[in-house]
Amino acid sequence: MNEVTIKGEIKFVDEVREYGNNGFRKHQVVVETGDGKWDNPVPVEFIKDAIEKSQGLQVGDKVSIDARINGREWTGTDGVTKWFTSINGYKIKKESRQENVSDEPDSSSFDTYDEYNDGLEEDAF
Repeated sequence: MNEVTIKGEIKFVDEVREYGNNGFRKHQVVVETGDGKWDNPVPVEFIKDAIEKSQGLQVGDKVSIDARINGREWTGTDGVTKWFTSINGYKIKKESRQENVSDEPDSSSFDTYDEYNDGLEEDAF
């Protein structure tokens, strides 16, 4: 199986949909992976247990999604064969600056922050 990491900003979050009589469920989100000059929206599907991981996603979230690329072949009643590709997400990491917050304060922050600093520097000559 081929695995990829999709990084970008959530552009669209669909509702969880159910298909067929066997209760197959799918949740689709679209991740904008473009460089700002060119759009590159990538639809990512979540199925089975991975749906629970994707339901908290919201438009605007910056994410990194580990996914598998799956292909399948289908032949219609007219005899024409078509191929489909799907990207199935299985792991999500929201990108935020606060994710790596430690329980212990960073000692360097005490040295650099001065609540009484009015922004004016005095000449030290």
